[in-house]
Amino acid sequence: MDSKIKSNTEEPCVVYPWEPCHDNEMQMKASFEDNYLDHMSNLKIESNPSKNTLTTIACGITFNVTRNVIEEFCESGASVAIFNFNGLSFEQSRKMVFEIRQGVFNYSLKKNNRVPYSMTLILDLGGSVITTGSILDTKTTQRVIELSTNAHVYVTNDLEYKFKCTEDRIYVNSDIILRLKTNDRIYLDYGKIELAVIRVDENEVYCVIKRGEFLGSEKIVHVPGIPVGSTSLSKLDEEKIRTGIQLKVDVILVPGVRNSVFFDHVRKFVGIEQGGDISLYAKIDNSVGLENIDDILTGVDGVFLNRPNLSMEVGHDKIFLAQKIVLSKCNLAGKPTITYGEYLNSMEVSTVPTTAEVNDLINTVMDGTDCIYLDVTMRSSNKLHCIQYASSLCRQGEATIWEQQLFTELNKKSKPKIEPAHAVSIGCVEVSFKCHAAAIIVITTSGLSARFIARYRPRCPVLAIVSHGKSARKLSVWRNVIALQYINPIENVWKDIENRTRFAMDFGKRKSILHQGDLVLHMSCSKQNAGFANTMSVFYVSAGDFVNA
Repeated sequence: MDSKIKSNTEEPCVVYPWEPCHDNEMQMKASFEDNYLDHMSNLKIESNPSKNTLTTIACGITFNVTRNVIEEFCESGASVAIFNFNGLSFEQSRKMVFEIRQGVFNYSLKKNNRVPYSMTLILDLGGSVITTGSILDTKTTQRVIELSTNAHVYVTNDLEYKFKCTEDRIYVNSDIILRLKTNDRIYLDYGKIELAVIRVDENEVYCVIKRGEFLGSEKIVHVPGIPVGSTSLSKLDEEKIRTGIQLKVDVILVPGVRNSVFFDHVRKFVGIEQGGDISLYAKIDNSVGLENIDDILTGVDGVFLNRPNLSMEVGHDKIFLAQKIVLSKCNLAGKPTITYGEYLNSMEVSTVPTTAEVNDLINTVMDGTDCIYLDVTMRSSNKLHCIQYASSLCRQGEATIWEQQLFTELNKKSKPKIEPAHAVSIGCVEVSFKCHAAAIIVITTSGLSARFIARYRPRCPVLAIVSHGKSARKLSVWRNVIALQYINPIENVWKDIENRTRFAMDFGKRKSILHQGDLVLHMSCSKQNAGFANTMSVFYVSAGDFVNA
């Protein structure tokens, strides 16, 4: 008897999750209040956010990116790379993609314990856009010109001025300006500069500057009320898609989507070109696409919300409504979203963003986006600081989401009869809320179960263990999901599940996601070829291996 008592006292102390949680962690008390006012009034300034960022961070990639930069991106937690092939030859495009993949490989080998890091490669087609020409460099350091309010300027499509833009004459690469009338508006650089047409001449337009600002080279031009581009793929976009398929990108962003018919045409073309394994995301960048969002969502794999372009059509004062509409509809439909809003742009030159930029990014997270796109990483000299700062802001926003209400409403929308995998995933998320799980481990082949779980927004990371790299990379866009590619050969079904679970546990401990005493939910198949993860179990993290609850 004495020996038994002695052995019990020598066991390590394990803190079980059912012990009272601190209200100071992740706004715990406020997140599970019964009404909105109680939720808001119980938010605490001193509450500590999670140490794990659930929102995905996407980085803009330039054509001259190096593998060392990509390694640093991976180290900072960025898991999505967005790039374009504009003006690049096939060899230049191939070199850029190779550098990205080599950087990911080097990081996986050196700093990720040989675990393949899942970075989603996204090709942005760009589509038909109107841009200004290049600023005439009269001085060595001159990169911008100043267009003063109430001054006058000519806007021309004469190629003679393509590289000679001055305060008096601005080149744009479209003859659409010649279709304008008196008092029509032209917006430069996402609306920072507003021009009003006074008269239209043979190959130029004479305008008064209603709102002035500094203008750089090759900035976006928007003409309200006149759609840019056609309702079919251009030859240039088709060539970019072929290049993307050959280079095995994971996702393609389709711009200018106005309805499902156009998107179906793009998907058919991609299928014909042997790119059926590539996910296609619709860019919501125009008012027609916004109006038809319900129709568009039926056939897309995800959505890219381009706020700067969309704001030119719906107005800067309405873009917050457009964001809430698109993100909420995507959450209901179970489609992943990437939101672009020129976040933290001031960090191109500053180490601290403005208060408005901070609030904007956090509100986007609270509105339900899966991924935040930081294009400032293409220009800032301190790229890693931008990513780390954005990540910390995401954690603050995630902690303040009213989790109970969000889950309840999403659950109510899933009316019977639904797929078994869907139903089991809902139950898994609810259990994770009730027992304050530190993580959910999902053994999945296609990623279906992991997507269903992420759709219901658990408060903890979802460690999705998959064997196919493509599936893992496409999962990385989703909020909550950390996709881990398991590359060891399969011995037998049960041994493989055990090995994958140990693999996930080891990863979670190394990354400080899991600690001794944490409760973990585990989802896997009950038998071979079950088709989806249909079995849920619960265990605690021990000092060594896991122990069943």
